Amino acid sequence: MKKKLYLKAVKGKGRGVFCTTNIAKGETIEVCPVIVIPAKDFAALNATVLMDYSFYFDKEVNTLSLTMGFGSMYNHKQYPNAVYILDREKKQMLFTAYEQIKAHTEICINYGGEYGKDYTKWFVDRGIVPV
Repeated sequence: MKKKLYLKAVKGKGRGVFCTTNIAKGETIEVCPVIVIPAKDFAALNATVLMDYSFYFDKEVNTLSLTMGFGSMYNHKQYPNAVYILDREKKQMLFTAYEQIKAHTEICINYGGEYGKDYTKWFVDRGIVPV
């Protein structure tokens, strides 16, 4: 069954991703295609707001990816209820539930890609107070 995701305003965060139904631990939330941004365009993208919505595709060579679907809209949480895996071969991002998520609860990921990773510096560098 396909999950019905939606965006909703979240105080202090902007918009966040929610689901109309419960999501079981380990269940796929969304599979999103990614657009790979070549290294030659890194500086140009870095000068735009889109940089805050991108993921590294390959950090060693400065390639980025813009994740389609709701993929770039998930908010950060140090201890999130969802995790993501980048499949470079298929050029897609897989989002799964790290724990059971009740309907109409915000779905969050850790921007650092690791559960529990402290990502405060990323927010501070952008003048954002983490919620």
